[in-house]
Amino acid sequence: MLRKWWIQKKVCEYDTTISRLFSDCEIHEVESFDGTKIVYRSVGEGYPPIVHCPGVFTSYMFFHFMKDFFSPRHRMIFWDYRGHAPSETPDDLESINIPNCARDLKAVLDDAGIQKAVLTGHSMGVMTIIDFYRQFSRRVLGLVPINGPYKQGFEFVTKSETGQKFITTTLDFLSKRPWILEWFRPIVVLPINFPISKKVEVNPTMCPEREMTLYFDYIAKMDWKAGFKMLSAMGRYDGSDILPTIKVPTLIICGDNDSWAPMDIALEINEKIKGSRLVVIPGGSHATPAENPQMINFAIELFIRDNFPAKNRKQEKRAAGVSSAK
Repeated sequence: MLRKWWIQKKVCEYDTTISRLFSDCEIHEVESFDGTKIVYRSVGEGYPPIVHCPGVFTSYMFFHFMKDFFSPRHRMIFWDYRGHAPSETPDDLESINIPNCARDLKAVLDDAGIQKAVLTGHSMGVMTIIDFYRQFSRRVLGLVPINGPYKQGFEFVTKSETGQKFITTTLDFLSKRPWILEWFRPIVVLPINFPISKKVEVNPTMCPEREMTLYFDYIAKMDWKAGFKMLSAMGRYDGSDILPTIKVPTLIICGDNDSWAPMDIALEINEKIKGSRLVVIPGGSHATPAENPQMINFAIELFIRDNFPAKNRKQEKRAAGVSSAK
């Protein structure tokens, strides 16, 4: 009884905070290619539109800073993957994979009336925007991978094929039996987790406690069977063959202390995408968007100014078929 009360309390706190941080957004729902309902938020007007793809087992909570900075001048879209509340969990867990996330993103863009956009992606969102480019390159104006891998999402744990297979097989197993770790759900929202995260990953002097609290509260809200399945899909994905084909402006952002997506990965992406630009955030961990949002916003602003000059935006906006917020 106490356990359920505690989880409900933290989920309610999360919903209240997110509603406040994104109160200027309109909430929409669209059916994707297989009928799965995808929920997204829309705010602002202006070209080029910016669409953000979050990580796995999380949402776009860290990116309220980006929304506040860019929405006065740009149309912005934030959305949640299949299996990530408030979007729907499909009956077929095998449909939870990176290519289908890209197809869900297309459904969001179609519903929002956006033909072309700059895509930003954090963590697993990097894989999502890469695969979206593979499937729908004509709808991509530019790419901004942030703190994320492009292949085999658990290379930071082990680079061996055997180790990778063990991780993904275990995650598949847990996706069918989430009750095995269900006891852990109330633990992820205990106050002790922020001090632990400062020891393990996040920059202890840069990351606000509020941001990490939102992150842990969202985990308590997640459908864990879907979350484990998405983690497995992330571990199996390989976008190596896509990177050399990317011809749109690309800005890669990473933290130099990110242990989940080490800087070597960002350097590889930078090398494989011809003409791409790399920005390294000093002291940044995997939570760089929460630790130093100002530097990320500034880097993206310069990227947009350099590649989408204001004098050309009106003509390009008409060509891209960008509509006002719905």
